[in-house]
Amino acid sequence: MTVKPSELHTTGSKLIMGLNPPFGVNAQLANQFIRKALEFKPKLLILIVPQGTKSPENYDLVWEDGEKLSGKSFYLPGSIDVNDNQIEQWNVKPPLLYLWSRPDLTPTLKAIAQKQHHILKEIKEVPVEENPYEE
Repeated sequence: MTVKPSELHTTGSKLIMGLNPPFGVNAQLANQFIRKALEFKPKLLILIVPQGTKSPENYDLVWEDGEKLSGKSFYLPGSIDVNDNQIEQWNVKPPLLYLWSRPDLTPTLKAIAQKQHHILKEIKEVPVEENPYEE
């Protein structure tokens, strides 16, 4: 939290930041980390955060996933029971995985995400009987 943008050897146009911040109560710590990250003006911001985290200002949501991090996605060191056995941890409420972009890059990144099947194409105007996404 003490690093300043002037201390980096790159500019925001080349900077991609990924954060898995401490969540805190009501996502307070996560929001604090995101505000700090935005000082660097990264072109992409990848976040693993709890529900209730504020959307980064002046950034567009490219995609989100609320299932990828479910189950046993995280190892919690030191989590042992009374018999010193490792406790298997499950995410009861999985954190969200987001990709946020500066607006100037959003169309390009959304096209890449669609090509990689991370997001589906808009289907608003496709009649239900012709909808390729229906089972």
